[in-house]
Amino acid sequence: MLIPSTSTSFITLISDSLRLRHETLAMAFVYINKYLQYLRDEPAVQDLLDDHTLGLASLSLATKATESPRRLREFLLPAYALLNPASEPLTFPSALYDSLRGTLVAAEFILLRVLRFDIRLPLPFDYLPRFLEKMLTLDGTDHLDFLGDDEREEVCVVDVKDTTLGRGVWALVGEAVKSYRLVNLFPARTVAAACFFIVLEENGVKLPTTKEAWVKKLTGDRVEFEDFEEAVEEVRNLKR
Repeated sequence: MLIPSTSTSFITLISDSLRLRHETLAMAFVYINKYLQYLRDEPAVQDLLDDHTLGLASLSLATKATESPRRLREFLLPAYALLNPASEPLTFPSALYDSLRGTLVAAEFILLRVLRFDIRLPLPFDYLPRFLEKMLTLDGTDHLDFLGDDEREEVCVVDVKDTTLGRGVWALVGEAVKSYRLVNLFPARTVAAACFFIVLEENGVKLPTTKEAWVKKLTGDRVEFEDFEEAVEEVRNLKR
């Protein structure tokens, strides 16, 4: 059995074992960072959740927000096995299972209160399809966006997220949402634009205009350029 070395790898492994989407795992990391921000803003509040419980509750809650529901036992059984590799597997039903289930439900309620019951938070992923469609439509290729599903399948037209740039920016956003600063200091749209710019740079793609004009066109003038520049530096720091 694979052994996670951190709470981040712990929920990533459980997410992958449950075949959850990138967006669901990303939402869980957003919840974790929002919870950590709450603790910083409210120093008198006692931290009631250990890292693994926080991660598991965040992932469980994220499945509801992203319409990818899983049963609680689907989290608890693999989580127990990962954290207690030398023990007998957790059985369902059992007194121990009931106790752990109660702990997880209580942790979810704590998270809900911290989030003020608003679990459908914006993610940088939300903006990537439109960004990619804008930038990847070159002369002579715009007809591809209007092909029917059958024709797209017949000639193997991939979704924008499965292009080289798409895969690169999707992966980078997946790392960005683990960052406390990127989640809590910048809007999701700004983080998406910063990640897209970095991926273009890494793939040797130059901007056709000034950076400021490009950001304005990409985001529909909805991102402050100064914020974008700061977010780019934060994303660069992830790679150092």
